[in-house]
Amino acid sequence: MCPMKRFAMLFALCSILFAACDKETGGNEPQKVAVESVIVDPTSIELGINEEVELNVEVLPVDADYAIEWITTNADVVAVTDGRIKGIAPGTAIVMAKAGDKTGSCTVSVVGIPVESVTLDYHEFEIEEGNNFTFSATVLPENADNKSIIWSSSAPDIVRVNGAGQITALRGGVATITAKAGKHTDECVVTVTAAPLGVGYYYYSDGTWSQSLDPTRTPIGIVFYVGDITETDPTLKADHPNCTHGLVVALDEINGIPWQRNYKSTIDENTQEVLAEGYDDTIGRWLEINTDFETITSGYEMGDKLNRPMGYHNTKAIEAFNNAEGNQQWRVTAVDWIVEYRTKVAAPEQSSGWYLGSSKEMSLLVSGEYDKNIWDIGESGTSIQNKKDINEKIAMIEGATQIGVAIPVMMFYWTSTEFTWEFAGGMLPMNGRALQMFKGDDQAFYSARAILAF
Repeated sequence: MCPMKRFAMLFALCSILFAACDKETGGNEPQKVAVESVIVDPTSIELGINEEVELNVEVLPVDADYAIEWITTNADVVAVTDGRIKGIAPGTAIVMAKAGDKTGSCTVSVVGIPVESVTLDYHEFEIEEGNNFTFSATVLPENADNKSIIWSSSAPDIVRVNGAGQITALRGGVATITAKAGKHTDECVVTVTAAPLGVGYYYYSDGTWSQSLDPTRTPIGIVFYVGDITETDPTLKADHPNCTHGLVVALDEINGIPWQRNYKSTIDENTQEVLAEGYDDTIGRWLEINTDFETITSGYEMGDKLNRPMGYHNTKAIEAFNNAEGNQQWRVTAVDWIVEYRTKVAAPEQSSGWYLGSSKEMSLLVSGEYDKNIWDIGESGTSIQNKKDINEKIAMIEGATQIGVAIPVMMFYWTSTEFTWEFAGGMLPMNGRALQMFKGDDQAFYSARAILAF
């Protein structure tokens, strides 16, 4: 080979190797780390005219490559230079710190006449759980430019406060309510005491309750059990540890609904050919294989899940099954209806939200406390005074549906308990007995009704 050709081939080979190396190393240039977030502290502040304050800014991740650009939405009100802001004239402006494509901000109120004091009408206050109260605050001077108040609670799981100063007592304990106006604050120590609570109490959309119907509040259910079921429902305890008061039944129901459609395959009796594919298995087995949920499948004895209040867990587990890819043909219809009901009747934030009760919980709705096997209620007999008390209260609410009366002859309520691949749990409202019912039964007298823990 001639020397010239040999040199050309060597040159080409080196060029290819160099290009590959350059591609792998990115041309030896360091990779820039993108900004993920920009946090400005404080997020809101009040300034006097000519008053200056330095804002703090944090950019994450710490090794991000950035330069900060400071922006004010109204330079006639607030000036900003490298994070230092200055009040120019009365008004409001937003000061922003931009790094990369991320932005953090601080709302700045500039006042000519600042607030000198804020005073609450109470500094110690006692309230029963489940009740509301609205504080009043006096801000001086009367001609202060910005008299708006920011309310906060030191323990929002005990006492919640809204922007108007209204508190809602959620459970027993102590919380400090703070009213802030300008740079001044005042506080009130609120003690929440246990409120009377019993079966038949009205439960309202704001998470409060009362023995008599209050026309100023919106009832969404009736208390049918008083007690803590978080010990028997691990998922409820994990998600809503403060729901220890009891259980509430919804004011409406649906009739003519199956537990699960396509729960079994359709087979030609003569040829044994599968005409339509079904699920042909328990939801409980799917849960054991695919999730961390306990099984919802139960036996029929006293020590089985049949006699355990755990409907919140069961409902969340079934929702996982319903939402999984590949299960859309055989979703659990009864739980789909519960999910839909949540959009129609909003449950209070401090409650568990609506779910399909387990066999034990649905039995409690009718028979109340019962320390024997609910599978044997028909033989041993039990009182249905609980249902009578609840229906008496439901009857006081216009448009509400009483328990077990929609279908005159016979009714069954679905539960979130499962027995086998073909049977799901039901409850007979005439006595609270637990039943097993074919999952696909959808005649008018097969019904579903939501409950919640609070």
